[in-house]
Amino acid sequence: MLVKLIKYSGIVFIFFFSAFSIFMALTERELHPSSELKKWTAYTSFFEDRFYDLRMKLTLDPEGFDDRLVLAAIDDYSLSNIAVWPLPRTVWTNFIHKMDGYGAKVIPFDVFFSEPALACEGQSPDGGFADAITQFQMTPTNKVILPYALRSSIDDFFPEIPEVMYNFVMDAKQSEGLNLVPTHIGKRVFPIQQLVDSGAGLAIIEASEDPDGIFRHYKLLANVDDLYFPSYSLMAYEAFTGDRPVFEMTNLGDPKVTVSTGTLSLNIRGETKIRWFGGVNQFPQVSIYDILQADPEDPVMREKFSGKIVYVGSTAYGAHDLRHTPIDPMLPGIYFHMNMTKMLLDGRFFKPLGESTLYSWLMLLGGTLLIILVMYFNNAILDLFAVVTITSGLFLFDSYVLLPKGYEIKLFFCLFSVIATYSWETFLNFYSANKDKAKIRGTFSSFVAPAIVDQMLANPELVKVGGERKNITVFFSDVRDFTTISEKLTPEELSNLLNQYMGVMTDLIFANYGTLDKYIGDAIVAYWGAPVDVPNHAYHGVKTAIKMVEALPALNEKFRAQGFPELEHGMGLNTGDCSVGNMGSDKIFSYTALGDNMNLGARAESLCKFYGVEINITEFTLAAIPPELLVEFRYRILDKVRVKGKAQAVSLFEVFHTTHPLYQAVDEVKEYMRAFDLYQQQQFVAAARVFEELHEKFPKDKCFKRMLETCQDYIKFPPPPDWDGVFTHTSKG
Repeated sequence: MLVKLIKYSGIVFIFFFSAFSIFMALTERELHPSSELKKWTAYTSFFEDRFYDLRMKLTLDPEGFDDRLVLAAIDDYSLSNIAVWPLPRTVWTNFIHKMDGYGAKVIPFDVFFSEPALACEGQSPDGGFADAITQFQMTPTNKVILPYALRSSIDDFFPEIPEVMYNFVMDAKQSEGLNLVPTHIGKRVFPIQQLVDSGAGLAIIEASEDPDGIFRHYKLLANVDDLYFPSYSLMAYEAFTGDRPVFEMTNLGDPKVTVSTGTLSLNIRGETKIRWFGGVNQFPQVSIYDILQADPEDPVMREKFSGKIVYVGSTAYGAHDLRHTPIDPMLPGIYFHMNMTKMLLDGRFFKPLGESTLYSWLMLLGGTLLIILVMYFNNAILDLFAVVTITSGLFLFDSYVLLPKGYEIKLFFCLFSVIATYSWETFLNFYSANKDKAKIRGTFSSFVAPAIVDQMLANPELVKVGGERKNITVFFSDVRDFTTISEKLTPEELSNLLNQYMGVMTDLIFANYGTLDKYIGDAIVAYWGAPVDVPNHAYHGVKTAIKMVEALPALNEKFRAQGFPELEHGMGLNTGDCSVGNMGSDKIFSYTALGDNMNLGARAESLCKFYGVEINITEFTLAAIPPELLVEFRYRILDKVRVKGKAQAVSLFEVFHTTHPLYQAVDEVKEYMRAFDLYQQQQFVAAARVFEELHEKFPKDKCFKRMLETCQDYIKFPPPPDWDGVFTHTSKG
């Protein structure tokens, strides 16, 4: 039962851990960078994103090509021939004129023009560049786009939105109070005024890597003073198609941009994840230097650029504009923007988050339930085949069906749940198999206490015949009227009853530093102080006996529910020297204790029934308990006795458990002890008077009744002159 509980608890934990991880992988990027939760849940995106990158690479079309987006590359070849960096404004003026002649439609610059160019012969080349932009845009469908960046530091942004920016505000539909994370327009790389006045489009060029340093998310728009401004790629799309994108945020957590090709879901930062089309081999590229050197009427150049979006960006290694992306660890940053524009043109968007999330849950649940169902048949080969088939099937289904359709499945933890469930079940099966083997060995070990086994394994020289003299506290217990009980039960029922009783009592012995000696039918023999020394062993022995008495009512309730009779028991304890060790032959032996003090403990137990008590200890056990520990117990003297087989008298004491009728009767117990002293002094009349009062208060107490009757007998028939106050028992109980 316990193994099953552990098994299914583990599977439930694996499932919910995977479900939680999927949820956090979906939302982790939207948490604030300093959030404690983000620190603890970063593992989710770490695994999911890398697994996503793998599937993205697998599904790229190596033959894909889009000549609508052309890169005018600032490459190493151009830099080595022009030999000036940054490239002079005159280069860009010439470039714009060439593009105008070749029929280019949109020119987005991935180059910042935030500082005026140095004047040459008293004239600034910025004017010529601005004029070239203005002339290019004389054609209504043509557009030049210049970039600016967002900043958050207080000394690096415009406190008020520049006047020109109101020309680029996007259409928006919002519910009151709902906004994206606010940002600011940075000053440092904002275009110079001459270029701003040219009428060029101004767009955000912003990208931030994921926590693992890989660029996957693209900032499509930004919230500046609750107005929304388009990104570099979004403005390029808008200029190329004439479409008018609309930002919507009418529900909490559901920002999106609608374009003619579809709807993109955004996060609260205004970002969307890129569905990669490709890199350097998927878009045409022409060196800036080749463009500058080409004939203005070059038909090849006209064919390449006519009606196209011509991106201007760096691919040179020295320009340090390389990005780590899912498809290439060193991809020029301009391709990041080109892939985003390609997404917008083709409508290759990810499905809404809710739809992808639903498939993630379904794949998690379906895969986990399927492996659980297969493993129900308990066939190791079938289990291995199933886990390989399920994980492979989920991977292929996502990679070649769902991912191409735009579903962003959090597949890593779906597969993790399947594999972890299989591994957990396999581990438990392995554990159970080893446990069964250990059980065979444990069956023999269970004849002696675990401490003895450990000691024997650690010290093999102890495995020999013979013993040593040790001071220990011995314990005997017995079930009352066991013969009568056994006659009422079948052998199976009797065995069940005894196993439950012995199990609880033995556990208490072990929990309190005791050593089990043996079971004799319904009797338990144990001791404290061997094989290892136990400080205050008498105290632990008595405390264990009290716990046993207090545990019996709950056990009897269980027996009643099972239709078994209730049990009563008696316990005897004695403290003294015994011979302890391995007794028997060289081949067969058992660790036990022998000696007169063992016998006295057995006699103390057998007299429990005679005195009507549950815990009967000798004066030697009482004397062995230190005063500071003895105050925990409440007790009374029962008698001074001479047990069968012993000439020396010994005092017996009853120890009260917490539910004993006399446990709280402190004054009455003191009166009893005083009366017992009177009895020992042969003042039987005075003693009988006290015993009679106590008997009236506690009519069910067998001790009060016995002492009253004994005193009354001695009043009628006085004891002999040599009477020493000792009661001699002629039988064992």
